Amino acid sequence: MVSCVSHTLCMKAIVGLSPGALLSYSSRKECIANINRLPSASIRGERTKHSASVFVPVCVENGEVCLLYTLRAHSYNRFNCLVTFPGGKLEENENVCDAAIRETEDDLGIHAKDIQVWTKMGQVQLRKAKLIVTPVVGEILNFNMQKLIPNQEEVDDVFTIPMNVFCDKNNHGSLRHNGVLVPVFSGGKYKVWGITATITHRFLYTFLPKDLYSVGFFNKEYTIDELNE
Repeated sequence: MVSCVSHTLCMKAIVGLSPGALLSYSSRKECIANINRLPSASIRGERTKHSASVFVPVCVENGEVCLLYTLRAHSYNRFNCLVTFPGGKLEENENVCDAAIRETEDDLGIHAKDIQVWTKMGQVQLRKAKLIVTPVVGEILNFNMQKLIPNQEEVDDVFTIPMNVFCDKNNHGSLRHNGVLVPVFSGGKYKVWGITATITHRFLYTFLPKDLYSVGFFNKEYTIDELNE
């Protein structure tokens, strides 16, 4: 009986996380509506002078719906292992969607014609950098990892994490930062933490079926040294 229930749940997850289910028109429309219902994050303290955007890229690799990440070059950041989405600061007279597309082209060599923008998410503030970041959600069409051309000055590695990894609570953890627990995702080639993990969680909350994605961030608490290994 237990094995029968387990098999049923497994099949439900396989079907629910398939490209046909997650990337259908109705699922995409529901995701956008969920994003629009998310509460806006408050911007505290001194108003930052800089705006940036990142692209939250959904793609299909080996038949699985994934998120695409970059590992920033060591010369580009002060951490040994900093996982990010493609992105950067806005140029003059540029909107967040155009900036996200431009930065994705620059970082990974993905053509704009292969980027389908869905919507933008609420702003997130990087206080130390005095930067307000707007995530832009979309899909990379005709994705092929082998055809990417990473910018070697800014990107050390590129990798994907499939949705079934995010749905496994064993891959959830947290980092205590200034008294606040922020999410950490393991299970991929590199751990995802910091603002990238926060954006990832907010997106997954709107994108994945509620019966398949529930959080377990209290499972393990990491230190900054563990994440920086």
